[in-house]
Amino acid sequence: MLPVVPSPGGVQSLERAFGLLSLLARHHDHGLAMRQIVQAAGLSRPTVHRMLTFLMHMHYVEQDPKTHAYRLGSAAMLLGMRTMSRPPLVTQFTNTMRRIARRADEGVFLIVRIGDYSYNIHHEHVPARSIALQNLVGATRLLGLGVGSLSLLAMMGDDEIRQHHERHQAQYTAHNLSLSRLMTGVERTRRIGYSVAAGEGVAGVGRAFEVAPGQAAISVFAPRARMLMARRHEIGALLIEEIGD
Repeated sequence: MLPVVPSPGGVQSLERAFGLLSLLARHHDHGLAMRQIVQAAGLSRPTVHRMLTFLMHMHYVEQDPKTHAYRLGSAAMLLGMRTMSRPPLVTQFTNTMRRIARRADEGVFLIVRIGDYSYNIHHEHVPARSIALQNLVGATRLLGLGVGSLSLLAMMGDDEIRQHHERHQAQYTAHNLSLSRLMTGVERTRRIGYSVAAGEGVAGVGRAFEVAPGQAAISVFAPRARMLMARRHEIGALLIEEIGD
């Protein structure tokens, strides 16, 4: 049996604990050192240490034995996975996605950012159209390698994108996607408010937005023959109207 670790009681302590979890979630891939957490959280080192000790005891946080960096633990992972049978974001955006699907007369996807990747969690299809694209639900893509994931990438800062590209340079090279080409897509997405892309017989449009405490995107896909550039921009305007800021 694990030793009992006193719980940091009180609403303020809960707020701080959830704040630390959100902070670690944003930096999960590489983790954060104690000094980085103290600086980012704006709390004293003893307070952060006490919170992390409790969260590690509960397995919501773990510490890398080599680098000593902190990141989310197994309990946080399992808690999130239990939502996948009924993702809360799907409930929140179902009506919006259905309106977009009806107005665009095409399938609509809901995508979330998970670290350096995007994850497709839901598809609203139009019965009269092909539903083959439903197979994309559950797919994970490196940011920038899909229309929805490109819109999510565009929400990152330029320095962060450069670091991201460097981490995954081999995979981007395999897709013939240099940093300059990637940034061209990012800058266009920022300028017009949505991403456009085409390839492998399909084309699509995506718009990303903030969902506390992360980011999500809604995208519309169709066979390329039905999604010429003019129509992509029409649907882009539709996404801006439906999703807003």
